[in-house]
Amino acid sequence: KGHLLDSFARSALWDSGLDYLHGTGHGVGSFLNVHEGPCGISYKTFSDEPLEAGMIVTDEPGYYEDGAFGIRIENVVLVVPVKTKYNFNNRGSLTFEPLTLVPIQTKMIDVDSLTDKECDWLNNYHLTCRDVVGKELQKQGRQEALEWLIRETQPISRQH
Repeated sequence: KGHLLDSFARSALWDSGLDYLHGTGHGVGSFLNVHEGPCGISYKTFSDEPLEAGMIVTDEPGYYEDGAFGIRIENVVLVVPVKTKYNFNNRGSLTFEPLTLVPIQTKMIDVDSLTDKECDWLNNYHLTCRDVVGKELQKQGRQEALEWLIRETQPISRQH
């Protein structure tokens, strides 16, 4: 359920006594309603509707300091089944597959504060951006945009 996932998304900020004052995500539908149900990912309980495979939702954690700056990722993701080693005793599990394929600006990231798992996630996301968007840019002959994409999706690594 979305309100349970919201806590996980906020946990890194909570560890430092910080928070953001908006929902972590919401349903995206076909009727132009900005926050379309039946589900949402928020500290507010939208409903008891669980996330299900095939649903499209947003992933938009953020952090703001009034008068100083704001950081927010606002991607659209697809809920998909995922196989794990034990598959929760055959009950199954879900994960998110990104539909928004825009590079995350790495020059603003303190890479050494990331875990190896977080670095791997970002590198894999950027590889997907490069593969999918890069092919389309090549097809359209947009060399300057392709060069930008390659530059912005370079792998990151921690200085152990």
